Amino acid sequence: MLEIVLEERFPKPVKLDEGTRVILRPLIPQDEAPLVEFFKAIPDEDILYLRDDVKDPQVIKRWCQNLDYETILPLIADLEGKIVGDATLHQEKRGWKSHIGTVRVVIHPQYRGKGLATHLVGELCQIALDIGLVKLDAEFMAEQSQPIAVFEKLGFVNMAVFPQHIKDVKGESHDLVVMVYDLRATEHYEAD
Repeated sequence: MLEIVLEERFPKPVKLDEGTRVILRPLIPQDEAPLVEFFKAIPDEDILYLRDDVKDPQVIKRWCQNLDYETILPLIADLEGKIVGDATLHQEKRGWKSHIGTVRVVIHPQYRGKGLATHLVGELCQIALDIGLVKLDAEFMAEQSQPIAVFEKLGFVNMAVFPQHIKDVKGESHDLVVMVYDLRATEHYEAD
């Protein structure tokens, strides 16, 4: 089912708020070098908030060589061969969270505040709905006020804050903010 959804939706041209046109599409193995360059451009203070050492080219290589869209679907924003945005939908195929997806997004500093995160996350929400997921989660460190505001604008609701629950790449503790998007509410709303 996911394969059909992806074939029907992508590549998808979108226009950012200031007029720049990018192509949204799933990551492919040939995107390894552009993805390495993309993460080189992400400021060190933002890297603190990411789960993996994205500055390590071997991490990116593993991602690109082991693509499994059914488990992790990475969508990128391609600007003439340059990646300017990366958003992922993570799924567990079995167990008690198999109806829930987790969304993560990273935007190139020069393309923030232009609606790109909204486009990428919106696409992931629609894909999640199309493949039968019920809810989406997003997790942030409490200091990530700008991404939290973007997700709130998209309809994610702050469900919990776990004090000093996670550590950044430097080992410093932070509050974990968990946000949830109920796809059933969206489906019902769109049907009305």
